[in-house]
Amino acid sequence: MLAMAAVACEHTPAIAPEASLVAVLDELDVPASASVLVGAGDIASCEELAGAVATAALVRAMIERTPDAVVFTTGDHAYPDGSPEQFEACYEPAWGEFNARTVPAPGNHDYETEGAEGFFGYFDVFRERSEARGGGYYDVTLGAWRIVVLNSLLPLEPRSPQLEWIDRRLDAEPSGCLLAIWHHPLRSSGFHGWLPWDRGRDTDVLWERLARHGVDVILNGHDHVYERFARLDADGRPRSDGARQFTVGTGGADLHPIVRRRRHSEYLTNETYGVLVLILHADGYEWAFVGTDGVVHDRSDERVACST
Repeated sequence: MLAMAAVACEHTPAIAPEASLVAVLDELDVPASASVLVGAGDIASCEELAGAVATAALVRAMIERTPDAVVFTTGDHAYPDGSPEQFEACYEPAWGEFNARTVPAPGNHDYETEGAEGFFGYFDVFRERSEARGGGYYDVTLGAWRIVVLNSLLPLEPRSPQLEWIDRRLDAEPSGCLLAIWHHPLRSSGFHGWLPWDRGRDTDVLWERLARHGVDVILNGHDHVYERFARLDADGRPRSDGARQFTVGTGGADLHPIVRRRRHSEYLTNETYGVLVLILHADGYEWAFVGTDGVVHDRSDERVACST
């Protein structure tokens, strides 16, 4: 039996009035030349939608400021089972208005319904790009950035179709700045991150493969916390041109306890729902984690250069 000392979220996360949520985004400076990627994962609990509705208000306000913003999700969209009915009843009233601009990654709760039928049937991207339906991995371009969306529920052997697809796509069209999205984090200070059987431990192969292509940013969910790591290589060692992992499992579902802080974790909270705003420049990026309490909790001090 695994013994762990957890730091629980012992209060109901604060949700500020929508006007306050809108106002806090005025603190962010987005140049006209930059692109914006905004989102979270672990979003709509059918038992209580208040958190998902509040994070949707932040996303909506960001889109009002930057109309070309793209929305990302890091999996687990409609709890508990990701069924078509739960997507319609729970996800749709909260984040549904962003469907046409969303790049979604599947999570384990999406697969509680056979074949992730609710997930694949709901999102517009899988109607527009039928080749991605079923596999759940695909890529898009946002400004100077390549965004690769992956499925951490599929087989992750080095010669698996998804891993070979990564090489084909990124070898054929190299990108100066590269961002990847999938559900299970390799490293997490939250509950799942300390379970020896958690699927996230198998995603080291994704890190290794993407590191060959100079990945700059990795976005995950699964643990319902917000966590930012230092730039690391695939083996978890600090490296000035390594990838920075953000776990953004704060979309609205109940937050998770923090078990023990991982090495090289630079910011960690389970105190608030919220969304991550990434400001993507032609040669680098900035970030801000904005909580539903109306506070910018974590923010870059300066632009971070891409690795290539």
